[in-house]
Parts: sequence; structure tokens; C-alpha cells
Amino acid sequence: MTDPSPATPGALPRDPELGFPPPGEVLHRLRTHKGMSLRQVAAECGLSVSFLAALERGETDIALERLGRLAKVFDHDVGSFLGFSRGRATPSLFPREKQEVLHRAPGVLYRVLRSPELGYQVVTGDFEPRSGLTEDLQHEGSDLVTVTRGVIVARYNGVDHVLRAGDCAQWSAGHPHSFRNDTDEPAQLVCILFSSLY
Repeated sequence: MTDPSPATPGALPRDPELGFPPPGEVLHRLRTHKGMSLRQVAAECGLSVSFLAALERGETDIALERLGRLAKVFDHDVGSFLGFSRGRATPSLFPREKQEVLHRAPGVLYRVLRSPELGYQVVTGDFEPRSGLTEDLQHEGSDLVTVTRGVIVARYNGVDHVLRAGDCAQWSAGHPHSFRNDTDEPAQLVCILFSSLY
């Protein structure tokens, strides 16, 4: 795969692990989209045309205060200008065999995915036929549950809710809840816990 922005002679080395695009690339994209010249951008942010041209070519860096003035021209703050929502330039991978395995009850196997970056946990629960949790769960935060295979009965605050493959449920995790598979077929759920439980 080729780099979408070929290196310019004299350009500063680019580190994709910084987690944001080069400011000069963002400047070029935004001003081209708005049909603005470098001279027009310079007039609005108080930076020189030669500096902005060098920034676009990747030949110079930009201080935070100057970046704030430049972002304002395009109705952005520094964070949105740099597209922090893009996150890291490489994915985090969690191979199945490296996820923690918990035997929650006879016939019930949980796999737990933890990552400090997430701020939440993802749990995959495999339920053999006629299996279920033997005790209620109750914890901080909220849960988002989706059934990916079979049929799961989610018991929440004393009431049973039948969830089939593709069905979702969301609740406050502070109330008692549990899961069971009343069928003769295997079932699976995926739960996002918006707090640390495992």
C-alpha cells in the first residue's frame, strides 16, 4: 500500500504512531474544500503565507497556539482539526487464544477482552444446551447485551426476557441479572460492560 502523501524533499519525518494526521495535510484538505488560497488563510489567522506553504509541504512544524489560530479559520478547535476521533494509526488485536477464559457455571464459558484504552470490557458467553448462570450478577455501570447464536433468556430484576439471535438488551447493571439457555441447541451472547467486573 502506498503512502497517500509522498514525501516532499526537505519534509519532516512522519510518525504514524502519533495518532493524528500531519497538520499541513489537514490544512491543504480543508482550504481546498473551502476554495481558499494560502493568502486568504494567512490573512485570517495572522500567519505568513510562506510559513503555511512550508507547513503544507511538511517542511515545518507548528506550535499549539498557532495551530489553534489556524483551526479557528475552519471553525474547528485543535482536537477536531487534527481529527483525534481517528485514534491510533494501527489496530489493537486481541487473538481469541489470548483472551481470559472463565468457567462461570457448568456449561457456561466466558471470554473476557480487557484493554486499558477501551474504558469498558467485552465478554463473550457460550452456553451449552440447558445451561445457565447459577447466581445473579449485580455491579456498577450498565450492560449492552446482544445474542449472536441461539436463544438466551435474560432474567433482569426478576423478569425473564427471551432474546433470539440478533436481539439486544441494555440495562443498568446495579439490578440483579442472569442468563440461561433453556433450549437443546448451543447459544452465545456478547456483552459490553461499561465498568470493570472481570
